[in-house]
Amino acid sequence: MKKIKIGICGWGTVATALHSSIIKNKNQIKRTHQVDLEIVAIGARRDNPKYNPGETKILRDVFDVLDEDIDVLVELIGGTDDAKTLISSAFEKKIPVVTANKAVIYEYGDVLFKEASHNDVNFLFEASVCAGTPTINLLKNDLAGNKFLSIKGMLNGTSNFIISQMEDGMSFEDSLSFAQENGYAEADPTFDIEGIDAAHKISILSNIIFGSPLPPNEFLIEGISNITKQDIYVAKKLDLTVKHISSADMKDGKLLIRSNPALVRKSDYLSSLKNVRNGLVIDTDLIGKIHISGSGAGGEATAAGVISDIVRLASESNNHNAILKEDLKHRQISDEPFSFLIIVNSSSENINSDVLDKLAEHRIPISNSGLINDGKKSDITCFYETEEIASIALQEFLNDLSNLSSNFKTLRIEK
Repeated sequence: MKKIKIGICGWGTVATALHSSIIKNKNQIKRTHQVDLEIVAIGARRDNPKYNPGETKILRDVFDVLDEDIDVLVELIGGTDDAKTLISSAFEKKIPVVTANKAVIYEYGDVLFKEASHNDVNFLFEASVCAGTPTINLLKNDLAGNKFLSIKGMLNGTSNFIISQMEDGMSFEDSLSFAQENGYAEADPTFDIEGIDAAHKISILSNIIFGSPLPPNEFLIEGISNITKQDIYVAKKLDLTVKHISSADMKDGKLLIRSNPALVRKSDYLSSLKNVRNGLVIDTDLIGKIHISGSGAGGEATAAGVISDIVRLASESNNHNAILKEDLKHRQISDEPFSFLIIVNSSSENINSDVLDKLAEHRIPISNSGLINDGKKSDITCFYETEEIASIALQEFLNDLSNLSSNFKTLRIEK
């Protein structure tokens, strides 16, 4: 039986869940994987009043953990610059690293992968995407031999949780507060609600399957902070649901990466995933589409992904993640054809006919349109579902639409 001595840096929600899970499941891990996990030390600048580490050694300088007799460093301090320095220092000491920190991989991934390879040490980060739901190892190992065509899904459990609560009648603000109260959103939720966290994750996945750089070239990043109860209401009436979608796909030899709110048809697999569930649709040439889903937020779910990497260290000789980069060409989101849902609110009785005239004037084809009474008797709510059109062409119409109404919204509809 192989023994792995672990040093943990960071002492927040994930780190305490990791400590607790290893102690609780120690015998199970021994029995099923023939690996004995021992936590040697914790690098924590301050105590966590919610959890007692018992007799485990506490070091106030996280870098001191590297001087302990450890087989792997688990980096959970978060952030980018300090985390990068800590990971690089571990590599210099020939210590493998496991992390759940998607931000540091997004910002310094290419550099860290090269350093790990140069020092011939493992660098694993399963929990950085989809928490404990097996994703990265699936892409890197289990689907070997497949050519990847696209990967698309919901990669931020917080956003999905907020939208689920809005579907049940809450406002965005109340849903966000509820998510924070339940530990699904940080005190500063910017990374989650503005799409940045999901953008980091889809960039990591694109790096694995398409060889795109980390950090990647500029791409579309939009969050859910502008989604309203009316958007949810109108979508539901049209058999659509609002989701935050992250996607990377290759078409005609060109890559497009994006992270944005979009409308998903109720018949789509992703539409059924609620609350903190993450879900992915992976399209390959050999076995077609693969659907995976699981919890995408919470300490225990993330700890599960970290433990899977630690156990994997016992059996894998090297996993440097030095991705062979491709000389990629990119598509522009402004040129990409999408169907759009346009929602217009106005007190004018002629608003519907006026908007239809403008659509015809701009030669924008419509597949569906109508009026929806959402309970606001002072305003008329109109909707227009376009055929596929490039957003750069739609923008000219929207500029004219602003002369008819200042209260309108456009949302992409997933293909």
